[in-house]
Amino acid sequence: MRLKLAAPSLPQLWLLVAVSAVAWSFGPICVRFAFQYDIPAALLAFGRMITGVVMFAPYIWYRGQRELATMPRRSLWLALGAGVMSGANILLMIASLEHISVLVNQAFIATIPIWVAVFEVTLLKQNLGKAIWIGILAAFAGGLMVAFATTGEPSIIEGGNPALGVALAVTSACSASLYIIAGRRLRGSVSFIPYIWLVYLGGALVTLLIISISGVKLVGYDPRGYAWILLLAILAQIIGHGALNFVVKFMSPTTLTMSVQTVPVMSAVWAFVVFSEMPTGWQAIGGAILLLGVLIVLKFQNRPQPAKD
Repeated sequence: MRLKLAAPSLPQLWLLVAVSAVAWSFGPICVRFAFQYDIPAALLAFGRMITGVVMFAPYIWYRGQRELATMPRRSLWLALGAGVMSGANILLMIASLEHISVLVNQAFIATIPIWVAVFEVTLLKQNLGKAIWIGILAAFAGGLMVAFATTGEPSIIEGGNPALGVALAVTSACSASLYIIAGRRLRGSVSFIPYIWLVYLGGALVTLLIISISGVKLVGYDPRGYAWILLLAILAQIIGHGALNFVVKFMSPTTLTMSVQTVPVMSAVWAFVVFSEMPTGWQAIGGAILLLGVLIVLKFQNRPQPAKD
């Protein structure tokens, strides 16, 4: 049985978008606090995904089983694959915060629409206009300015590896773009909760596999560390990620993606307030150029229409 939801009003939708963006922006802050209690990146990622699986399991058990049972196998595997990409995105983003500042991390995470455009050319054989290529070049130029600023190296965490941190953040953005591309093919045919439950399940499975391979312990950490995992899951996964996946049924994906570009800016502000991570003047300029490039890509990129109920 599919969950039938009446379309909310436009003010209600924008309220959901605003709440989602603010909640999502606290994600890196929760990660930093969890690191203070020696919580590994893989456990943080797994905790974030498994919380979503557990939270929506009762609905799946009582109302979603039939839809999952009748879902085409291709759609089922594509949704789980999208979850694997989402889990990889979260794990890599968290791991990069062990090496670089929130500002640098979020600057590269903000390039997700750029990678979506690149993969649409390479994987889906779509053509991109001149304006989009200008936006891509501007975003990469801004990203280099943010990463290297005036010191010749990225803003790093004490004892971190800046090159590794940047590489992890870029790979995280690439993983997220593949998740978005897969999700676009599914949201028109799969209802909201079954879709995000499969995504969370795929993400939980891949992060649990990484935990098993790497030998990371699941228990034995400070209870305050687990509290930050739970808060990360509620803010970034349930409210941030979940609300946007609901709203995309009723609003243009382009509009939503442009709205999400406020998240890295807010995350950088919270990092400055909480951790005193002060950006340099060149980093601020580079961040503005990067976001301008992303907005150019979003403005001129052809996007599919919102999925119908």
